[in-house]
Amino acid sequence: MALRGGSLLSLLLAGVCSVQAQGVRGAGEMRQPGTAPVLPAEAPQPPPAPGQPNMPLDAPGPNGPGPSAGPAGPPGLPRAPASLAAPAVARNTFIEGEINVRGTGTDRGRLDRESGKDIILGVSPRLNFRSRGAQVNLNATVGLDHVRYIKHTDADYTQPLVNADLQATVVDNLLFFDGSASVDRRSVSPYSVQTADVPSDEQVKTGIVRLSPRIEQRRPSGWNTLLRSDNTWTRRSGQQVGSDSGNTYSQNTQAKFERVPERLGAGIEGSHQTLRYEEDDEDVIRLDSARLSVGLAVTPQFTAWALGGAERSRFGSITETDADYGGRVRWAPLERSVMTAEVRKRFFGTGFNVQWNHRHRNFGFTLGGSREPVTEPDNVQLSGNIAQQFDAIYRSRGYSESQREALVRAALNSYGLPANLTDPVSLRVNSPQLSTTANGLLSVMGRRTVLIVSAYYRKLAQLRRSDDPVLALAPGDIRQAGGLVSWSLQLTPLSGFEASYRVDDSRGLGVDLGRNSRDQVVSLGTTHSLSPKTRVNLSVQHHRLETTEVSRPQAASANSATLGVNYRF
Repeated sequence: MALRGGSLLSLLLAGVCSVQAQGVRGAGEMRQPGTAPVLPAEAPQPPPAPGQPNMPLDAPGPNGPGPSAGPAGPPGLPRAPASLAAPAVARNTFIEGEINVRGTGTDRGRLDRESGKDIILGVSPRLNFRSRGAQVNLNATVGLDHVRYIKHTDADYTQPLVNADLQATVVDNLLFFDGSASVDRRSVSPYSVQTADVPSDEQVKTGIVRLSPRIEQRRPSGWNTLLRSDNTWTRRSGQQVGSDSGNTYSQNTQAKFERVPERLGAGIEGSHQTLRYEEDDEDVIRLDSARLSVGLAVTPQFTAWALGGAERSRFGSITETDADYGGRVRWAPLERSVMTAEVRKRFFGTGFNVQWNHRHRNFGFTLGGSREPVTEPDNVQLSGNIAQQFDAIYRSRGYSESQREALVRAALNSYGLPANLTDPVSLRVNSPQLSTTANGLLSVMGRRTVLIVSAYYRKLAQLRRSDDPVLALAPGDIRQAGGLVSWSLQLTPLSGFEASYRVDDSRGLGVDLGRNSRDQVVSLGTTHSLSPKTRVNLSVQHHRLETTEVSRPQAASANSATLGVNYRF
């Protein structure tokens, strides 16, 4: 029998979501058919979990007095009141400080050269600020990382850390502003240590500032307007930066005026992209394009667009204009599953951008891939955003925005997870590159466990037009692949266990053929809460680096044990 209005994939996805009522429920959570899960009016309060924010139970929450967390949150969180109806948005401000003190004993201080045993001491103070309201959302973390090598196998260092983002609604349904800033340290080479124990003389302090004003208006008639400009400044400093300053400025401006198709739609869109290095007099690459679009809503869940226009590209002191055409589709087979894809014929060949996001009350995953010129270095996230997936899971459980914010923050603290996974290191080169990527992130959240699986692939190659000869003229071409598996288990309301494995594999291409490395880290650890504000962790780690770099040992490994204390205030 023919399937109307769907496909086998739709039925499979519907089957996955239909089991949510039989999935994992939080302690005391009762299923109400057809509604979000609710709690008994007088549920007992469990003890606090490791890393739980120190919020009194009678503190005012988004629904009035009482805890602001909802059901089925991280172990030990206060439960939500019975009503989960979204309240009027009010200013919600959260300020928290923390300091982490740790000591590490290792049988090898550095992996990239001959080295002996060492004891490494670290101190990392942090100040976290979050403010959410109807018009402005601000998240910021500032701090320092100070590391000292007792036996001097490496140089001591102090590194400032800044991570902030802002979303503001200046005029409702018209003018918006986004911004972010970050300062951290990164490895200078993808053929050396990637994720941990980066040698001091191979660190590069990297600062990134992004400002993104936009005009966006959605009209009842269906005609929508978008004008967005992403401006990114990158500043790099360190011994390995060399004669080039390492500073870049990139701009990505998008404009679109279209009518969302109820049955038929149409629009016009364009873009302007540039990348400039501070020491150069002109843009490394400049792309300008304009396209007409015609859309068809095949079903309310499936929309397809045909695109056609022209694109002017300038790089390597040559400017050419080429046809730019293709298609775009959006398919939402379920309320919680959205797939988008765009494929276009461009000056370098076929370019694409594909994304699939799916959320469930017990898990969420994201799959993506792209092939496009690099115009925004250090601004592409491949390894994944855990905080966003946790937010999607809690959204599927029926929580309001303010409740999800508290739950995500507590979950990351309880299980010792970062909000963002570390991305692979890329070389900074003075020539335009073509990036081909694929990445995926799966987050599974149970009553006492969290499983994170992440994988990525990236290929960076010298950018050339489709009719240019294939010549390897500049360094920087590379193929990178890797992944992470992390499992966290809540043993008791106060104790937890963590296990993780990460691998990053780099292979040089073109003139860098023969430059290879593989960085692997295996870690086991346990945490215990001494009080609502104090947490102790003990972990052991095996770190192995294999590389063909002449200046480094071909294979080296280090075993270490770390004892740390984290105090929140």
